Amino acid sequence: MSRTLTFALVVLAAACGEDENILPSVDAPAVDVDASVDADPSPRPTAVVVTGDFSVTGVLSTIDVATGTVTPNALAGVAGGEPWIRRIGGELFIVNRAGGNNVTIVGGSPLGFVDQFGTGAGTNPQDVAVVGNKLYVPVFDGMGGLRVIDRTTRMITSVTIDVDPDDVPNCVSAYAVGDRVFVACDLFDANFVPRGPGKIAVIDTTDDSVETTFDLGSANPFGRFVRSPEGSMFGGDLLIPTVPDLRNYTNGCLERVSVGATPAANGCAVTNATLAAYVAAVDVAPDGATLWLAAIALNSDFSNNFGRLRPIDLSNGTLGAEISVTGQLISSVAACPGGHVVAADITFGASGIRIYRDGTEQTTAPLDVGRPVNGPNGIVCY
Repeated sequence: MSRTLTFALVVLAAACGEDENILPSVDAPAVDVDASVDADPSPRPTAVVVTGDFSVTGVLSTIDVATGTVTPNALAGVAGGEPWIRRIGGELFIVNRAGGNNVTIVGGSPLGFVDQFGTGAGTNPQDVAVVGNKLYVPVFDGMGGLRVIDRTTRMITSVTIDVDPDDVPNCVSAYAVGDRVFVACDLFDANFVPRGPGKIAVIDTTDDSVETTFDLGSANPFGRFVRSPEGSMFGGDLLIPTVPDLRNYTNGCLERVSVGATPAANGCAVTNATLAAYVAAVDVAPDGATLWLAAIALNSDFSNNFGRLRPIDLSNGTLGAEISVTGQLISSVAACPGGHVVAADITFGASGIRIYRDGTEQTTAPLDVGRPVNGPNGIVCY
């Protein structure tokens, strides 16, 4: 099935070929903070949501998760038309994909613009990992598959991940573990049909060379890596969804990648067949006890689709029942301090952010963040 014809959740859009700097201005209004915060000893997490729509500039909005208060467009001009977001250390990294072709860095507390780095016209960046002062940016449409950006010198170099006959590995995620960066890549033909199983490249960041490559168990690594806690059932493995078919769930899973002395594919945390869906996004609760999944199912005419929010107990790998309700279409998830979980509901005409705690939704309707939410990796919470 051509990815150009799939549902709005398809994350790997063709680059538009525009200049990489599409963000014209940055404005940092103060984020409202409840005056009672200092007197309240319980965690008061903040969710940051980025969303856009290819043809229009996106928004970055914040949510006081404890109260459900939204500050729409809290930092204007940093989110492009198809943004994803990661929080690494105390900074937020907005990967402006498709025509954006840049990584924009925002300070998380206080919220404010830090810097922006273009990845090159037509590269379609997908994710970012950080080691020291360097950014490792997998690109979907760029030769080589990986850009390395020195934040100090602003020099950009290309690392060739030699796993694809057309020399353009469609790389989708990166994650740093010590002085290594793990990069997940698809092997697509011109019609976005997988040529074989997904590939993992391990980058030695001491000299930015490719240390090793190996196959995943299935085709089409999808979305981005998260790391399981080292003391959990999954032993510190990286986790990434594989989706051989967006509408047939007999194959693929949330795959495990071991990060020890000999990195390798390491089986599945949960299969697509068990979920009767594919995993669109995952996040680990800050206490390390739960892995939260947004599991999506589609059919040929997009009727009877569902998106379910489900937990996995990280002590034993048990999959829990969904906590979202029928009729919601959950596409993304972020776990917050204090037990809250924030999820994006992309139901057509009624999209927004929902907040859950202790297995129960706290919102009575999806929260409007200024634009319809979309895509699987647009939320962080801290």
